[in-house]
Formats: sequence, C-alpha cells, structure tokens
Amino acid sequence: MQSQPDIRPSAAARELYEELREFLPWACVTLLPSGAVEEVNSAAARLLGCARAEIVGTRLQDSIAGEHLAVYLDALAQSRLAGTADGDIAVLTRSGRKRPMKLHVRWFEGDGRPRHRVSLVDVSQAHKAHAALQTAADQMRDLYENAPCGYHSLDARGTVIQMNDTELRWLGYRREEVVGRIRLAEILAGASADRFERAFRRLKERGQVRDVELEIRRKNGSVFPALLSATAVRDAEGQFLESRASLFDVTRRRMAEAEARGYAQQLKAIARRAGEIQENERRRLAQELHDRVGQNLTALTLNLNIVKGQVDAAESAGIVARLDDSLKLLDSTVESIRGVMSELRPAVLDDYGLAAAVHWYAEEFGRRSGIATTVAEREAIPRLAPLVEGVLFRIAQEALTNVVKHAGASKVQITLGMQGAMLRLSIADDGRGFDEARLRPPTRHGGWGLMIMRERAESAAGHLRVESGPRIGTCIVVEVPTR
Repeated sequence: MQSQPDIRPSAAARELYEELREFLPWACVTLLPSGAVEEVNSAAARLLGCARAEIVGTRLQDSIAGEHLAVYLDALAQSRLAGTADGDIAVLTRSGRKRPMKLHVRWFEGDGRPRHRVSLVDVSQAHKAHAALQTAADQMRDLYENAPCGYHSLDARGTVIQMNDTELRWLGYRREEVVGRIRLAEILAGASADRFERAFRRLKERGQVRDVELEIRRKNGSVFPALLSATAVRDAEGQFLESRASLFDVTRRRMAEAEARGYAQQLKAIARRAGEIQENERRRLAQELHDRVGQNLTALTLNLNIVKGQVDAAESAGIVARLDDSLKLLDSTVESIRGVMSELRPAVLDDYGLAAAVHWYAEEFGRRSGIATTVAEREAIPRLAPLVEGVLFRIAQEALTNVVKHAGASKVQITLGMQGAMLRLSIADDGRGFDEARLRPPTRHGGWGLMIMRERAESAAGHLRVESGPRIGTCIVVEVPTR
C-alpha cells in the first residue's frame, strides 16, 4: 500500500506565516470549530484592548455587538458551506466602544483539523469620511435649494432639467410642472425670449455668458426682471451636455435705480432753475450797478471837475492836487465796477449775442493773463435763447479760468461754428493736458469745474466732452441745439 505524502507545513513555512500575520494591519483570529479563539495577531489584541493570553480560549462572538451577532454567526455557517463569507459588523472593545468592521471568514482544514480564519478590518475612518461627505452633501444641497439666487440647469434644447427651490418659489411653479416640461424661453416676456436664445447659442459656442438681462413671467402672469449668468458642461469630446446657470431677481435694484434717476432728474431741474435764478440775479445786479452806482459815480466825476475848474490853481495848489487825486480814484473805481458788471453779466452778451461776448471776453482774458487768445467763427452764429447764451458764455469763462489755474498754456484757440442744428463751442489750449480717466472725484476742496460745465451743458439740452492727454493740451467741446 502506497503511503500518503506529508502535507503539513514545514517549520520554516510556519515561521514565515507567523511573521506575515503579525505584519498585517488588520485583526486576524483563528477559531476552533467550537468557536473558541485559538490564535490572534497583535492587531486583534489592540482592537479588543486585551492581551493575547486573555483572548485565547474565549469566544469571539462575545465581543460582537448584539445587533450584529446574527450576521457573524451566519458568516461562520456560510463559510463552512462555501469556503468563505463576508459581512459588516461592529466589535465591542473592552472600553465598551463600538467599532465598525468589515468581516471576512474562511473555512480551512490544516493538520487534519478544521478551523475558521476570521479577518476584521476597521472601517471607522471610512465611516467617518462617509458621514462627513454625507454632511457636506446635505449642506451643499441646502445651499443649492435655499440660496438667495435661483439655480437651474438646461439641456441642449433649453429644457429645464433641474431648478432649485428658490427659483421655483419666484416662478410660482411646482417642481414637477417645470423639470422636463418647460423650455426656459417659454416663460420669458417680450424681447427676452430672443435675447435668451442668442445668449444660449453663445453659451454653447463659448462656454460662458454673463449678466444677460431678462424679463421672466411667473405662473400668475406677473413679470420680474432678472440677470442670468451660465456656464456650459461638456462631455469628454467637448459636446454640450447641459448648462449650469444662476439667476438674480433685480426688482429691488431696478426700483432703486429708477428712484435714483428720479432724484437725479429732480436735482438737475433744481440746478437748472438755480442757474436761471443766478443768471437773472447777475443781470439785475449788473443793471443796478450800471443804473445807480455807475451813474452816481459819473455825476460825482462831473461835479469834481466843475469844482476843480472854479478853484484858482495858483492860490489853492493843495486843493487842486487833492481834487486830481480824487478824480483818479473815481476813474479807478468806475473801471473796477465795470469789471464787476462784466463778470456778473456783460452787457455785450445781451446786446449783441454770444459771438460778440466771446470775442470781448477773450480779448480781456488775453490782456489780463498774458496768454495769446484768439477766436474763430466758421460761420455766422445765430442769436440763441438768453439762457442758452448765458450757459455757453459761463462754460467759456470756466474753461479759460481752468487754463490759467492748471494748463500752463501759452495760447488758447476758441472756435464757434454750426454742426447741423447744433452750435459747437470749443476751447483748446497747448498746455500740459491730463488723463481724464485718472481724475479724482470732486471734493469739498475743489475739482468741480468739469462737472459744473457738464451740468451747464445738459441744462441747455446739450453735451460736453473733453479731449486731453499728457503734454498734448486740452480741448473742451460743447454742443447745444439752436432750437
């Protein structure tokens, strides 16, 4: 009779197995058919919180959480039939803490003795990570559904495939009424549908659109303004799959803008009225100075000349000298008052119109400042409404004042001409110029010149623009309608 080969592991193989078992990071337990522990590795001892000697001979099932005991026993039974079995259980440590485990059982026969080999992999960290991911997902879902703006996704046809609760509340629809049933263009009012279709085509081509203004119709028929921004989602081949869009209800902003425009119009009307009152008051003061003070000073000059003629120069040299000094002082005072009258409202403006007034003021400005100032008329300038002529004259005054203060110019060219039904006034200098984009906003200490000139031009239904640059001078152009 032929003898059977000895298949028992050698001592070297046994030693290698022991080393590998100790090296494993998970718990490895060998059970006898009775369920008693025969061997454990270091990881199992650390898991259970006991020394190896305390574990050997005990039943592993005593360390299984009660609600998972049936799973454990079923796995042992199943492994006897199929060779292996798996399951998810929780192990109780000596401190009473539950630790979730991945269970793997293998039934084997070694040395002619059947045994269970049980592996327990701690999945506590995986469970924590899963719980954290679930929490993050819940938070993201809450943020998505209850964000202060609307979110939705559209398929390639523009049909809604997803929409958050916020946008559904704005529209007044239930989710099942919208998702998969409505194209976004169908709930847009007026020209918004065409505007959206063009933007949707751009989105598919370029991958992004920003701040598309839309008018959206609610389920009840009312309309609200919104701003749409979207990005495209594509597949690996670059084909458009869907859009991800955000929607902002700008009703309050529109109302605030309308209110601000109303206030701005009121302020402009007040400013225009204040300008009219100011010009009328300037005209009245200039007239008062001319009619009262000017006439009285002229009469006083005549009287002093008469007195001077009646005084014997030889006998009253001191009196004659005093009279001559008084006459000079009167002439200087009359000249000063004429200057004040001209600044308030030059008579030439009312008598002869804008062109004559600009010629006169340019001559005076050149004489006072030493800056060569010339005026060119491209064609005959018609008379305009007194208010409009006053506005243009004041703009010319302010521009020339700025030349003296800031430009460092040696010459100024003033041009008057017609551009269709518009009168154009330009004041150009050869000074240092400036970068208008870098100008600071006006403050209490100054910087209001350009703003005031623009306001004056707008009060006459015109507009003002500035053409300037470093070292190329400045040109201010004003255009106003002549009727």
